[in-house]
Amino acid sequence: MAQNTLIVKQRYRLGKGGARQVRREGNIPSILYGRETEPIPLVVNPNDLKEALSTEAGENTLLEIKIQGDGEELSKLALLRDIQFDYLTSRPIHLDFQEVLMKEKLHVKVPVKFIGIASGVRNEHGILEEILREIEIECFPTDIPNFFEVDVSELGLGDSIHIGDLRISEGLTVLHEHDDTVVTVLAPKVEEEPVVEVVGVEVAEGAEKAEAEEKGVEEREEKE
Repeated sequence: MAQNTLIVKQRYRLGKGGARQVRREGNIPSILYGRETEPIPLVVNPNDLKEALSTEAGENTLLEIKIQGDGEELSKLALLRDIQFDYLTSRPIHLDFQEVLMKEKLHVKVPVKFIGIASGVRNEHGILEEILREIEIECFPTDIPNFFEVDVSELGLGDSIHIGDLRISEGLTVLHEHDDTVVTVLAPKVEEEPVVEVVGVEVAEGAEKAEAEEKGVEEREEKE
């Protein structure tokens, strides 16, 4: 489990106008919520957030959020649960953090890290298709893995790795079916040969046939 610290400020300018002002200052309006905590509006510096999440766990990094208010500081353990992006600039415009209670299990999505080159790709020109790039699990916060490593080196054409094939650490409950496919190797696509219509030849042959028929008619008429 990766853990880091994120220093933020409590946000007092609420509503759409307040959020716009926060964005104009280059920060991200955010909210921290939890079962035992009243929602706390926050102001997050995007550079500080990027640094805090620069671990192998990425967005699953357990964050100690230090909230600076008017003359006081409050500390909460939390996970980043949602990022809203501006559809034009792709910049984050709002963040949701969920408070973490160490004695309660969480539902989290853990990224899959594929390693190796499948033999079916290397030797038979197959196509590696990654079906699941995240695996949803339930566990205590201290047990959240940074990622699941899946070695695809031995996969030939038509071979697959399923959820049931993965080595799952004790304390993790996978929220997928046992036979759900994680990755597979597909056969290479066969390109069909284009059908070439020799229009010119067909036209020429048709013209020759018509000319021969016309000549035959003329010869019969002369005999008559």
